[in-house]
Amino acid sequence: MKKTLSILFGISILFFTTGCEKKENVDEAKITYKLTTAQVYEQMCVKCHGKNGEGNTKKKGPALNDQTIQELRLGITDIKMGGSGVNSSGTEHEVMEHNMKKIIEKGMDYDTDLMAKYIYDNFNINKK
Repeated sequence: MKKTLSILFGISILFFTTGCEKKENVDEAKITYKLTTAQVYEQMCVKCHGKNGEGNTKKKGPALNDQTIQELRLGITDIKMGGSGVNSSGTEHEVMEHNMKKIIEKGMDYDTDLMAKYIYDNFNINKK
């Protein structure tokens, strides 16, 4: 009986997660952006986050060069999605959400995973 219930539970989980899968007609791998992540960072992020991700206290821009790639992904995705509050840090986070809207309005949209990877690969001070 326990084995049967375990199997049914496992199958239920499988169907549930399959049903929740993101289904879009857009192939995300084929989305092309106007600028590279490096160009977006240089044009829109350097002023507050620094040339090497070191941050800028005058602009209240936090350092990014000490974050893991997972932290970067979470923060960037949260901001781009309008701030779900998962990684919200208050006022500065709201400012960045506003800035993100401006970045997109200027046609400088970018892939959040690629931006996180760019910042981590190029600026992380703890990367081995």
